[in-house]
Amino acid sequence: MQAWKRYTQNEFETSNPIKNTIYIYERCIIEFKKIDQAFAGLHFSTADLLLDKMEKIFEELKLQLNPEVDAELYENIYRLYTWISEQIREMQVLRQAVNIDPIIHVITQLKEGYEGVMQYAKNDHYLG
Repeated sequence: MQAWKRYTQNEFETSNPIKNTIYIYERCIIEFKKIDQAFAGLHFSTADLLLDKMEKIFEELKLQLNPEVDAELYENIYRLYTWISEQIREMQVLRQAVNIDPIIHVITQLKEGYEGVMQYAKNDHYLG
Protein backbone atom coordinates (compact mmCIF):
# COMPACT_ATOMS: atom_id res chain seq x y z
CA MET A 1 0.00 0.00 0.00
CA GLN A 2 2.92 2.37 0.61
CA ALA A 3 3.91 2.26 -3.06
CA TRP A 4 0.35 3.15 -4.08
CA LYS A 5 0.33 6.13 -1.71
CA ARG A 6 3.65 7.37 -3.09
CA TYR A 7 2.40 6.93 -6.66
CA THR A 8 -0.83 8.77 -5.93
CA GLN A 9 1.03 11.57 -4.15
CA ASN A 10 3.44 11.93 -7.09
CA GLU A 11 0.57 11.95 -9.58
CA PHE A 12 -1.22 14.62 -7.56
CA GLU A 13 1.85 16.82 -7.22
CA THR A 14 2.77 16.66 -10.91
CA SER A 15 -0.69 16.95 -12.48
CA ASN A 16 -2.45 20.17 -13.35
CA PRO A 17 -4.56 22.11 -10.82
CA ILE A 18 -7.85 21.36 -12.59
CA LYS A 19 -7.23 17.61 -12.41
CA ASN A 20 -6.27 18.00 -8.75
CA THR A 21 -9.49 19.86 -7.98
CA ILE A 22 -11.57 17.20 -9.74
CA TYR A 23 -9.78 14.53 -7.71
CA ILE A 24 -10.45 16.46 -4.48
CA TYR A 25 -14.14 16.76 -5.36
CA GLU A 26 -14.34 13.02 -6.07
CA ARG A 27 -12.74 12.24 -2.71
CA CYS A 28 -15.05 14.70 -0.93
CA ILE A 29 -18.12 12.99 -2.37
CA ILE A 30 -16.86 9.67 -1.03
CA GLU A 31 -16.06 11.20 2.37
CA PHE A 32 -19.48 12.83 2.73
CA LYS A 33 -21.10 9.47 2.02
CA LYS A 34 -18.90 7.99 4.76
CA ILE A 35 -20.01 10.77 7.13
CA ASP A 36 -23.63 9.93 6.42
CA GLN A 37 -22.95 6.24 7.11
CA ALA A 38 -20.99 7.04 10.27
CA PHE A 39 -23.84 9.08 11.72
CA ALA A 40 -26.40 6.47 10.66
CA GLY A 41 -24.35 3.82 12.47
CA LEU A 42 -23.85 6.10 15.50
CA HIS A 43 -20.08 6.10 14.94
CA PHE A 44 -19.60 9.65 16.19
CA SER A 45 -15.82 9.53 16.56
CA THR A 46 -15.47 8.44 12.92
CA ALA A 47 -17.88 11.16 11.83
CA ASP A 48 -15.92 13.74 13.86
CA LEU A 49 -12.64 12.79 12.18
CA LEU A 50 -14.19 12.94 8.73
CA LEU A 51 -15.87 16.26 9.42
CA ASP A 52 -12.60 17.76 10.67
CA LYS A 53 -10.93 16.56 7.48
CA MET A 54 -13.67 18.03 5.28
CA GLU A 55 -13.57 21.33 7.14
CA LYS A 56 -9.82 21.64 6.46
CA ILE A 57 -10.23 20.70 2.81
CA PHE A 58 -12.90 23.33 2.16
CA GLU A 59 -10.93 26.00 3.97
CA GLU A 60 -7.94 25.13 1.77
CA LEU A 61 -10.11 25.15 -1.36
CA LYS A 62 -11.25 28.68 -0.46
CA LEU A 63 -7.63 29.79 -0.20
CA GLN A 64 -6.83 28.39 -3.64
CA LEU A 65 -9.49 30.43 -5.41
CA ASN A 66 -8.18 33.36 -7.45
CA PRO A 67 -10.47 36.41 -7.64
CA GLU A 68 -8.31 37.92 -10.38
CA VAL A 69 -9.25 35.24 -12.91
CA ASP A 70 -13.00 35.93 -12.77
CA ALA A 71 -14.44 37.90 -9.85
CA GLU A 72 -18.01 36.64 -10.29
CA LEU A 73 -16.96 33.01 -10.58
CA TYR A 74 -14.69 33.45 -7.56
CA GLU A 75 -17.56 34.87 -5.51
CA ASN A 76 -19.99 32.11 -6.54
CA ILE A 77 -17.60 29.25 -5.79
CA TYR A 78 -16.46 30.92 -2.56
CA ARG A 79 -20.10 31.13 -1.43
CA LEU A 80 -20.64 27.44 -2.23
CA TYR A 81 -17.54 26.48 -0.25
CA THR A 82 -18.71 28.68 2.62
CA TRP A 83 -22.14 27.04 2.57
CA ILE A 84 -20.55 23.58 2.66
CA SER A 85 -18.33 24.69 5.57
CA GLU A 86 -21.43 25.92 7.42
CA GLN A 87 -23.11 22.54 6.89
CA ILE A 88 -20.02 20.81 8.24
CA ARG A 89 -20.05 22.97 11.37
CA GLU A 90 -23.76 22.31 11.82
CA MET A 91 -23.13 18.55 11.64
CA GLN A 92 -20.36 18.92 14.21
CA VAL A 93 -22.68 20.74 16.59
CA LEU A 94 -25.80 18.64 16.02
CA ARG A 95 -23.87 15.36 15.78
CA GLN A 96 -26.04 14.26 12.88
CA ALA A 97 -25.91 14.27 9.08
CA VAL A 98 -27.29 17.52 7.68
CA ASN A 99 -27.92 18.21 3.99
CA ILE A 100 -25.59 15.44 2.80
CA ASP A 101 -27.48 14.96 -0.48
CA PRO A 102 -27.46 18.70 -1.34
CA ILE A 103 -23.77 18.92 -0.42
CA ILE A 104 -22.96 15.98 -2.70
CA HIS A 105 -25.09 17.54 -5.43
CA VAL A 106 -23.19 20.85 -5.19
CA ILE A 107 -19.81 19.11 -5.23
CA THR A 108 -20.91 16.98 -8.19
CA GLN A 109 -21.96 20.10 -10.09
CA LEU A 110 -18.61 21.75 -9.32
CA LYS A 111 -16.76 18.61 -10.43
CA GLU A 112 -18.70 18.48 -13.68
CA GLY A 113 -17.93 22.15 -14.28
CA TYR A 114 -14.22 21.54 -13.83
CA GLU A 115 -14.43 18.47 -16.08
CA GLY A 116 -16.02 20.69 -18.73
CA VAL A 117 -13.15 23.16 -18.41
CA MET A 118 -10.67 20.29 -18.74
CA GLN A 119 -12.40 18.99 -21.86
CA TYR A 120 -12.56 22.46 -23.40
CA ALA A 121 -8.89 23.05 -22.64
CA LYS A 122 -7.90 19.66 -24.07
CA ASN A 123 -9.85 20.32 -27.24
CA ASP A 124 -8.04 23.64 -27.60
CA HIS A 125 -4.69 22.07 -26.63
CA TYR A 126 -4.24 24.21 -23.51
CA LEU A 127 -3.70 21.27 -21.15
CA GLY A 128 -1.94 17.95 -21.40
